[in-house]
Amino acid sequence: MSFDQSVSSSPLIGWLANLLKLLLELFYRLIPNYGVAILLLTLFIKLLFWPLTNKSYQSTAKMQALQPKMKELQAKYKANPQKLNQEMAALYKKEGVSPLGGCLPLLLQLPIFFALYNLLSTHFELRGASFIAGWISDLSAPEAIVTFNTVNLMVWQLSALRVLPFLMLGTTFLQSKVSQSSAPTDKNMALMTYAMPLVFFFILYNMPSGLVLYWTAQN
Repeated sequence: MSFDQSVSSSPLIGWLANLLKLLLELFYRLIPNYGVAILLLTLFIKLLFWPLTNKSYQSTAKMQALQPKMKELQAKYKANPQKLNQEMAALYKKEGVSPLGGCLPLLLQLPIFFALYNLLSTHFELRGASFIAGWISDLSAPEAIVTFNTVNLMVWQLSALRVLPFLMLGTTFLQSKVSQSSAPTDKNMALMTYAMPLVFFFILYNMPSGLVLYWTAQN
């Protein structure tokens, strides 16, 4: 089963896609530009999830406050990784924090991400819908400023130079920089800060521009 088929076959994704379609059409009636409608939809979703996002910020702040204690444990048990993990877990439990507490908004965004992908692939009005003339001329297709012969890089194909994925990557790193007062020392936090944005960059590089616009705007 292909990615398109697996996404479309999910009842939850189908329900969310229909809901997003209604909201998108409502915003389109206010301002007849589907790119602007996607931006308004993004703002609406961000406001809807603000309480959970605020909790994730608080969790991130608590993790940052624990950095000195975590560094002490890492120095003390650097020769015993198993003991270090046990002490770290005990510290998290004592302080009432989770190293993955800041990931909740991202996890909740994933069903919306898949639903929007489904919508962009099936909603007829979005095919050929332009956002910015000369740049994003079709929100249901990837944007490109330069195209060239396809280059196969292992499992990734590069056939065009696109701007939106780089904007998305830059805004993601900027968001992490603003929300964190210091570089993360915990492996899970470091993974979410540095690795996940790169993973999403490669995943979204050849995706519909409307989807990348949504992910960039939500940053």
